[in-house]
Amino acid sequence: MANVTQIPAPRVTFTQDGQITTQWFRWLNNVYTITGSGLGITPVINGGTGLGTIPTNGKLLIGNGTGYTLNTLTAGAGITVTNGAGTITVASSGVTSFSAGTTGFTPSSPTTGAVVLAGTLVIANGGTGATSAAAARANLGAGTVTSVGGTGTVNGITLTGTVTTTGNLTLGGALSGVSLTTQVSGILPIANGGTGTSTAGVSATIVTAKLTSLGADGSMTFTNGLLTAQTPAT
Repeated sequence: MANVTQIPAPRVTFTQDGQITTQWFRWLNNVYTITGSGLGITPVINGGTGLGTIPTNGKLLIGNGTGYTLNTLTAGAGITVTNGAGTITVASSGVTSFSAGTTGFTPSSPTTGAVVLAGTLVIANGGTGATSAAAARANLGAGTVTSVGGTGTVNGITLTGTVTTTGNLTLGGALSGVSLTTQVSGILPIANGGTGTSTAGVSATIVTAKLTSLGADGSMTFTNGLLTAQTPAT
């Protein structure tokens, strides 16, 4: 059979002795086959679509394994498909851009599609601004008491820095790391086991009442807790 993809007309007369010539018969048969054997639809094998349906907006020829099927595009997650007369518009309706503002977070992946955060949440946004417990305590000022301005209770925390005399501090753990000579200010009163003074070699004199109206008062002088002088009362 002649090549059905190119069917030039025969260069012979159409009829001979009242009948269609063989060349013209083959040519007409080719046309008949190409156009769907009387259906008017050119099959895929002959270069057609095998379809006789006018597609509506957005429909495309999609292979189905044996021929073509008319169908539209299906929108996936975060995707929109808009079909028009001779047009198909595909757009993303998901994440188009991303910003973590001043939180300290940054996207470790592109700013579109599935976004994965990286970075450290800053204190101003409820975080610690740190990636370790020690750094977090340091950033938040926890675990180290430099001064106490009110009544506080610290359980099991080692104090460093300067402990002032302002307010009261109740410890529920061991107090260590504090130098009494360089990091503690103030004077411990006698009522709390101290001397009530910051001067070495303290002397105190106790006056005793006179024994008669014409007599004289007596006295006792103590230095560093020891009796160093005494005058009897008369």
